[in-house]
Amino acid sequence: MAVGAASIYWMLPVAPKAVEAPAAPVTARQEIAATPVAGVPAQVAPVKLDAPQAAMAAPPAEPVITAFVPFQAAVPAPKMVEETPGRPIEPLALAQTAELSVTRTTPAVVKKMTELSPEAEAQQHYDDAQALRRAGKLDAAIGKYRLALAHNPGMTSARIHLARLLQESGQADAALSLLKAGFEQRADDGLAIAAGRLLADMGQQNEALGWLARGQAGLRPEDHALIGALLSQAQHHEEASRAYQRALAADPNQGGWLLGLGLALEAEGRIDEARMAYRSALERGQFKPEVIRFLRERSGVPGP
Repeated sequence: MAVGAASIYWMLPVAPKAVEAPAAPVTARQEIAATPVAGVPAQVAPVKLDAPQAAMAAPPAEPVITAFVPFQAAVPAPKMVEETPGRPIEPLALAQTAELSVTRTTPAVVKKMTELSPEAEAQQHYDDAQALRRAGKLDAAIGKYRLALAHNPGMTSARIHLARLLQESGQADAALSLLKAGFEQRADDGLAIAAGRLLADMGQQNEALGWLARGQAGLRPEDHALIGALLSQAQHHEEASRAYQRALAADPNQGGWLLGLGLALEAEGRIDEARMAYRSALERGQFKPEVIRFLRERSGVPGP
């Protein structure tokens, strides 16, 4: 029996020894690492094998193949929406995130609207009025002057020009009220002189002299000559001659002022000085024929 058992043992096939696969060379491993790995196939139910068959079917151990992924610099994206584990992000949240991202990356354009000061607006209306006046559109110019004064009541030039246009359009009383109201707000030599000249045109000599005296510091040569004429009409000949002399000191070639000076000097009884004034007026001025005859008679200059 022992001999029979031994013979049966020796008759059984001997299980083959597992042979280890030789390690792949370095070059082969690099090539394998550079080759992308195919997708993992679907799982197949394992087949049960007997121990000797399992030992024979087991494949040799192979090196682990890792797919090569090129290096890319990771750019952190701004986290606009907080994510909750296990909760999907809603489309509305994604839209808001995109909108916020655009808003933060796009610089905002801020338009600053420049508001004009009342003085600047008044100046614009005044410039428009001046252009309209030069173009002969007096009614439109009057409206623009009024707008200028509405924005800047202390604009003296607009007030004087408006008063002049009102006087030319037959509204002398309105023009005078406009000038006096401006002078009450702020005492200005130009307003006083304009009121005095307007009153002189209206035939109110005494009141005109009073307003011209208020603007004494701003009197021009033609204003001094006007004062001389008003004083002569009021029979104040000495004061009139001084006023004419002040005017002629600035512009000695005005024939009309020389004629007025001669009349004032003659009324004072200063005949020789009056004759000299008449001769100067005859030489420098341009007069009507009857005035020329008067000057020749008074100065003693014979006719042609």
